[in-house]
Amino acid sequence: MRKDDRLNTGPVRPGEYVAKVPIRVRYAETDAQAVVYHSNYFVYFEVGRTDWMAQTGIPYSAVEERGFGLFIAEGHIRYLKSARYDDELIVETRLAELRTRSCTFNYRIHKDGENETLVEGWTALVCIGSEGKVTPLPSDLTDAMRSTAAL
Repeated sequence: MRKDDRLNTGPVRPGEYVAKVPIRVRYAETDAQAVVYHSNYFVYFEVGRTDWMAQTGIPYSAVEERGFGLFIAEGHIRYLKSARYDDELIVETRLAELRTRSCTFNYRIHKDGENETLVEGWTALVCIGSEGKVTPLPSDLTDAMRSTAAL
């Protein structure tokens, strides 16, 4: 899969869950021009991903309690238009790819009530076990993720 392909997972599949999380831009997340500072979008992506994972019935906290962690191995952001202080944003999150030891989520951020994409991107995460090595995702988690994404 090419990096640009990760941004296009196609139309929403029947039964697929797309997390749609509202975020109001706080002043501390902006630069001197009241524009969202670029690295904060990865934080917004995490908010969307955490909500998406909770929908599976196996939230991050439950994964971590079992000695596993999902760590970002790679990420990409495409900035199309600025978000500013006090904007009401919607972070949309979808599972783009699910593999034995990794998963990729894609994201789209737009202003609430508008459809124009401000930012889009993806993160690829790998599963790390309690010994600090890459390990397969737990099968119950992959089953739950596959069901939530309608794969």
